[in-house]
Amino acid sequence: VGVAMGITGTEVSKEASDIVLLDDSFATIVKAVQWGRGIYDNFQRFIQFQLTVNFASVIVVLLSTLTGLKAPFTAIQLLWINIIMDGPPAIALGLEPIRGDLMNRKPTKRNANIVTKNMLKKILYSGTIMIILFMIQSKLNILGVNAEEKSTVLFAMFVMFQIFNSFNSRELGRDSIFKHFLDNKLMLLSMLGTFILQIIAVQYAGGFFNTIPLSFNTWLKIIGMSFIVIIAAEVFKIFERLIKK
Repeated sequence: VGVAMGITGTEVSKEASDIVLLDDSFATIVKAVQWGRGIYDNFQRFIQFQLTVNFASVIVVLLSTLTGLKAPFTAIQLLWINIIMDGPPAIALGLEPIRGDLMNRKPTKRNANIVTKNMLKKILYSGTIMIILFMIQSKLNILGVNAEEKSTVLFAMFVMFQIFNSFNSRELGRDSIFKHFLDNKLMLLSMLGTFILQIIAVQYAGGFFNTIPLSFNTWLKIIGMSFIVIIAAEVFKIFERLIKK
């Protein structure tokens, strides 16, 4: 594109150019490209997170229906899942700080699809892990909860899946989530807030969400089961790094 100086440039050059540098500094172009790449990455993080949530929720409801189980979520619970997942986690992903290695990458092609093949692999992989864990608990009750707690545990576990998956969505490449774990303080606060909201919803709003209070040990089991989503993603990226080497 054509670039003109905004201060010392002539009016003719500014009219003919595509970009006018108001500060006459070409370093501004580099900074603008860096910010543009960062915003583009944040769009991809948001999309990856949302598609994984929706893929997993649709399939678990479909499988539960096809296998003769009752619907895993009530209408209010599904609404809560959508509200909570479209809220703090999604917004925080859109505000992920710009990474230092952005300018070392090749430019994104003009006609490139915003959902890359690597993103699709991660969406399908993470979503499948969630579906398998959910169906195992639904069918086999490996957490050993009683019949009255079963539906509440499934609801709480699915939300916890998404909380942990939001951390996976922060990394679009092969890096571990722990490499930049503390870079986005807003993300950590939003996840903590979402976690607390989910506990309050289950423990104290049972009449509205059709849930019953769970014991401390049951919550620990749910968190442990949900953390497998992160472990599985980390293993996947380790294999990716080994294959690349």
